[in-house]
Amino acid sequence: MEDRILRPLGLRQTRWMGTSPTLPRPHAQACQLFGPGSRVDVTDQIPVDHENLSFVTTTRDENRFLRALLDGRLLPARQLAKMKQTVRVSAEVQKLWPDGRYGLGLVERPLRSCGGTYWSHEGGDGGYTTLNGVTGDGRRSAVVSMSEARGDTPEHILDQENAASALIDHALCAGGPSTP
Repeated sequence: MEDRILRPLGLRQTRWMGTSPTLPRPHAQACQLFGPGSRVDVTDQIPVDHENLSFVTTTRDENRFLRALLDGRLLPARQLAKMKQTVRVSAEVQKLWPDGRYGLGLVERPLRSCGGTYWSHEGGDGGYTTLNGVTGDGRRSAVVSMSEARGDTPEHILDQENAASALIDHALCAGGPSTP
C-alpha cells in the first residue's frame, strides 16, 4: 500500500491503524445518536478491525485517492471498467441512494442538479460518517465528513444521507455538467 498508493499519490495523512483503538490527533469528536435524547460521545470507542478496516484518512487524502482511481492512475483501464459495471441497488438501498447502481466497490449516483453521474464509496463507523463523490473523469471531487452519526431513527439516517448527498451534488455541479 505504501509503495503502490500512499507515497506516489502523496497521501501523507492516511495511516494504517493496526490494532490501535484510538485515532491519530488531531481529530474531530464523534457522537452517535442511539435514541431520543441519547447523544453519546463515542470518540474513544472506535472499533478496529485490524485485518480489514484499519486505514484512516483525511478528506484531502480521500479526495486525492478517489480522483486518482477515477482518472485512471491507479488501475489499468480494463480493471477500472470492471469496477464500474453496475447493477441496480435494492429497493431498501434505493431509499438512501435513489437511482443508485453498485459496481465492484463503487456506487454510481445521478447528479440531480446538473445531469450526469458521479462515483462514490461512502463509509464510517462509531460516530463518524463520510460521503464522497468524484466525476467519472476524476476532475471534480468532494468529501463530506460528519462527526455525528444520526442512527437513532430511520428518518434521521435518511435526513443525514440526503443532506450530505445534496452537498456532494452541489459541489460537483458547481463547475457545470458532469461527464459520466
